[in-house]
Amino acid sequence: MKLPHWGSELARVTLPLAFVALVAAAVAGITSPLFFAMVISASLVIVVIRALFPAGRLFPIAFASLIAVYAAIFSLFVEEIFRGVDTAFVVVGFCLPIFFFVAGCWLRRDQVRAVVAHPAIRSEQRVLMAAAWLVPVFFVGATVILLSRFVGTLANMDMVFVGAMAIIGLIVLAVSRDVAIFLVEAGLLFEEFFSRMSRLVIPAFAFFTFYSLIVILFASAYRLISVYTPERNFNVGGALRGLSFSESIYFSIGTISTVGYGDIIPYSNLARMLSSLEVFCGIMLLIFGVSELLEYAREHRRDGGSE
Repeated sequence: MKLPHWGSELARVTLPLAFVALVAAAVAGITSPLFFAMVISASLVIVVIRALFPAGRLFPIAFASLIAVYAAIFSLFVEEIFRGVDTAFVVVGFCLPIFFFVAGCWLRRDQVRAVVAHPAIRSEQRVLMAAAWLVPVFFVGATVILLSRFVGTLANMDMVFVGAMAIIGLIVLAVSRDVAIFLVEAGLLFEEFFSRMSRLVIPAFAFFTFYSLIVILFASAYRLISVYTPERNFNVGGALRGLSFSESIYFSIGTISTVGYGDIIPYSNLARMLSSLEVFCGIMLLIFGVSELLEYAREHRRDGGSE
């Protein structure tokens, strides 16, 4: 059943906004004014962008993703230098570059509309050129960080912070067309990536199924030796004992992935032998599984090119 137009539009922006909300909650906490500023600004800007550029279906998605990345970098910037800045100034500082970007899109709406209406992945050099606007933005941030190191505590931190964010906002205003090109091409790259990934659903599902079987097989073995052998096979948090089945699953996943957190350690020779065997099986599965995935992708590409 095909979704109505408003339903597809809602679905198209819900996932990116959920991503923004998740990052905002991690960055600021769900009760912080900054959390609401991040989510509301992303929502409002997506609505405005959809109104200005209705043909750009990828534009809002890429922009929401950029907002999430910006929120993460912004939090590091604040924690590193401006930890004592008043919350109201933090909210204003976060919103300034977003406001300037929207203003730039409005002032250059004809140029941006031409880019958005005819999206196309350009050459690698054009993609890098589209991302060149990030250089002065990072330069401003790096300059403020260096000044804080050599000058010490900056005077009037609130004003310095807002000034730095205003400068970044003015840079974004000046290069709003380049930012739009960057967002469109980022959206196209996302779409191309997921299109390629969708072709690997069948072999990836087979790989995951076989991976799960190995995990469950060895977890069952760990549980059985814990129950039916007299010796203590595992060291769990400093205590020698057997494993429950849930602990066996957890240990099996950690073993086959060679993570080894160290909270569960094979103690007996039998447990060590089984865990070593599982590591070997995991490595072999990774080698041959990835090889088969790549071979399937090559065959699929050849079949698609011959049609």
